Amino acid sequence: MPFANKGALILDLSGRIAFASTYFCDLVGVEHDKIAGRSYFDFVFPEEVQEAKRRFEPCKFVIPLPFRFRLRTSKGVPVWTSIQCAPMQTATGEVYAVSATITVTEQRGNGNAEKP
Repeated sequence: MPFANKGALILDLSGRIAFASTYFCDLVGVEHDKIAGRSYFDFVFPEEVQEAKRRFEPCKFVIPLPFRFRLRTSKGVPVWTSIQCAPMQTATGEVYAVSATITVTEQRGNGNAEKP
């Protein structure tokens, strides 16, 4: 997929957004200047928050394989994505954040997305 179809995030260790690319902001429908400090889990369907947290936790320690996950736009529209995350470390090896690259795999405007 071309780079234009990818969003980038930097999340603190609790999942709060420190940085979001313009593509990610457009994808979830939140203005760029209003996304910092929001929880990544705000963009997950409520019934999937526990699973999202379970998948986020290993990202603090290792680079897991990419995983498919359904995100939710500000209008409630489901968007299937492939997420690749990795821990960010200081020069001494202390993990201080998680980076994530999000690639859209399917988006349907009618709110009835199915897992591809």
